[in-house]
Amino acid sequence: MRASRPYAIDLLRLAGPVALARLGIIGMGLADVIVVGQLAPDELPHQALGWAPTAVFLVASIGLLQGVQVLAARALGEKNPEGAGVALRRGLVLALGAGLASMLLMWLPGERLFTAFGIEEALAAPSSRVMQVLALSIPLHLCYIAGTYFLEAIKKPAISTAVMWAANAVNLGLNLLWVPEHGAIGSAWATVGARVFLAGVLLLWIYLLRDGRFYGVRRLGAPGPSYGGLLAVGIAAAVSQAVEAGAFSAMTVIAGRLGADIVAAYQILLNLMAFVFMLALGLSAATAVLVSEAIGRNAPYDAARAGWTGMGLNVIAMLIAAVAILVFAHPIGRAYTADPALAALIASLMWVAALVLTPDGTQVVTASALRARGDNWFPTFSHILAYAVVMPVLGYWLAEHQGMGVAGLLFAIFWSSVVSAGVLVLRWWALAKKPAPAFAG
Repeated sequence: MRASRPYAIDLLRLAGPVALARLGIIGMGLADVIVVGQLAPDELPHQALGWAPTAVFLVASIGLLQGVQVLAARALGEKNPEGAGVALRRGLVLALGAGLASMLLMWLPGERLFTAFGIEEALAAPSSRVMQVLALSIPLHLCYIAGTYFLEAIKKPAISTAVMWAANAVNLGLNLLWVPEHGAIGSAWATVGARVFLAGVLLLWIYLLRDGRFYGVRRLGAPGPSYGGLLAVGIAAAVSQAVEAGAFSAMTVIAGRLGADIVAAYQILLNLMAFVFMLALGLSAATAVLVSEAIGRNAPYDAARAGWTGMGLNVIAMLIAAVAILVFAHPIGRAYTADPALAALIASLMWVAALVLTPDGTQVVTASALRARGDNWFPTFSHILAYAVVMPVLGYWLAEHQGMGVAGLLFAIFWSSVVSAGVLVLRWWALAKKPAPAFAG
């Protein structure tokens, strides 16, 4: 039976607070970059390179937890609300395991993670110290993500949004306290402190939820998704997001090979695009929840309509954001750094960054819709093609061999996102109205 109502209002109602929460995540990084850029601009390259491997491990682990959101929402569609609590508890176990493994994999090689890719030791040593402090925050952030995915699935995203923005205030205060004396290392410790607050407050709030009993938050032994079911979604998403994050980190390494000013400019533009990308992530999360819920109700036409609506709203949001950053290009550049030459370079490249937004947002919303209906691995293979094959090769050729510098890196991101978005939208078009496959719990 075809959908009898539009999904735009449902998507916006859920995506609004979800996007605000995602903006809060990148808002921490934005505050870190701006405070270091204004108070310790010489340490921006250390911060950028310290974040590069951290982002790979963090984003991959976040992907591993995506099954919490998908299967908790599906449990609600199947009239098993306690299954959402099971998904949360098992997701927290996965979060701690993945977080601790990430810490070890970052601490053990140290600065060799940078020197192996041609980064000079003088730049690699301080960058590795920043990375090792940031590694401590990964398990904390993953616990927050597991809780957030649960709250989004039960349609209470405002809770995680409120906690995230309170944590932003903590992060900004600690940055202003520690960066003047300690530079990029101080900013990394501010991230750790903010994420202690973030994870602790959110998990306590979930535990004390008034309807926690209904969702099985405090009940052990309730029926619900298995670890295998969570990992069936999560592993594919983790591989996909690790490939994408690794490719973006490889682009940071290419920028680092070209010099400190290039890597600083690239990091700032990437941070700005990531800030806008959080809007797309909010829409992708809302789309995944509504598609998963429809699949749980065995309503493929509702799922199709929710998916197409999410993609359409994303295009509108990204075009508005592109116009905004073009209009305010020079003020944005000056806000990021006190270095006038660097600010001018950033402003001059804002038009290329604006091109990236729509295809990049489209690919993440479509990938979430596909995974919500059980098509887990196709988006992963699409991301490997676009971001592990096309983007770094094109970025290296344009930035180094064609001498385009930061602009070459941005054009590589644009064309890779076009490839990814095009392939995924065609896949959704082919599958959207077919019956979804049966799922293992």
